[in-house]
Amino acid sequence: MTEKKTESITSENNAEASFADMLNASVQTSVRIKIGAVAEGKVISIGKDNIFMDLGTRAEGMIDREEFIHKGHLTIQEGETVQVMVRGFRDGIFHCTSRLHDACRSGPRQSKDSPALQTLREAFSNRLPVEGRVKSLNKGGFEVYILGQKAFCPISQIEKNYCQNPESHLDKIYPFLVNQYEEDGRNVVVGRKELLLAEEEEKSRQLWQEIHVGQVCAGTVTSVHDYGAFVDIGGIEGLLHVSEISFKKTLSVQETLRPGQKLNVAIIKLDREANKVSLSLKALQMDPWVEAVEKIQVGKEYDGVVLRLKPFGAFIELLPGLVGLLHISQLGVERRVSHPKEILSVGQEVHVRILSLDLEKKTISLTMEEAEIDYSAELSRLKEKQEKELKNGGMTMAAQLDSAIKKTEN
Repeated sequence: MTEKKTESITSENNAEASFADMLNASVQTSVRIKIGAVAEGKVISIGKDNIFMDLGTRAEGMIDREEFIHKGHLTIQEGETVQVMVRGFRDGIFHCTSRLHDACRSGPRQSKDSPALQTLREAFSNRLPVEGRVKSLNKGGFEVYILGQKAFCPISQIEKNYCQNPESHLDKIYPFLVNQYEEDGRNVVVGRKELLLAEEEEKSRQLWQEIHVGQVCAGTVTSVHDYGAFVDIGGIEGLLHVSEISFKKTLSVQETLRPGQKLNVAIIKLDREANKVSLSLKALQMDPWVEAVEKIQVGKEYDGVVLRLKPFGAFIELLPGLVGLLHISQLGVERRVSHPKEILSVGQEVHVRILSLDLEKKTISLTMEEAEIDYSAELSRLKEKQEKELKNGGMTMAAQLDSAIKKTEN
């Protein structure tokens, strides 16, 4: 009983210890580390090239193994704690250095052998990205701090395109490329435009491998023109031609679409060699010709609106997206007309009749001529009446003649 009781107490103690460890770990994960800050890291594993540390945050820290090699021997082991400076954050890991002797000096005038400037020089030479925090907005650009070192980012280099809201970047941490490193680090110019463009190019490359005709994509209108609009579908810009916006005639693209507008579009054509994509909104809408089967009939009269005038006739919209041709010979006037504009004007409401309808070719022929009256039924009725009267009249004359003969005989 004593042994069992002892085991029970030990088990409870272990459980309490485990709970305490989890509690401490949960408290530690709330710690936040800023780029350029100094922290204590506990070595949790040693790899071939890197050493991984617990910094008391959700993300681990990583440091170059070479920093702890002295005369060919590793000078650190698992479980040890060492002071490190956070150089950046990539792929969910804090990248650190242990060379701190000049890293945390205040002001931009650090030793040219400091870890911060060494990092910047290496990043400049090898075109490697480094992370920095945007601290303030100056004339023409931003003041950025990378590992405690001040750098300048021109406003044209903070985004891919024109920066409309510079204040939105303040206190943000971004990866930067060092575009200029001069005067032992006193003149450092950085930018993120090239990185953003490279990221966009990679997204575009992947997207080209995935997209196909008929695919429906979420897009954002980037620019609007008279002939249509360009739409970004996730790294690729496609053309939404004015004729593909709606079945209904689009009189003004600028009044229909606007930059920044979100919409769904269908891919209707791909030219992978020329990197061209044709998009359509119309493909996602109900085709009015499907409704035309039930709504229009040959010989029926309708009210329509004049859309366009051509020398050969006028195009009349009967229903949204449903357009018929009123030929110049069917304008319903006795005099000769050389152009429909002599009789009609764009936007005018007209009363027309359907002469013919071809649903397969999607064509409608219209007329404004008065319908000819069909007298065939009336003529047939009159003919039957006359024949009946003649028949009845013949019978009456025969009866009268027979009566006269009988009187003579008497």
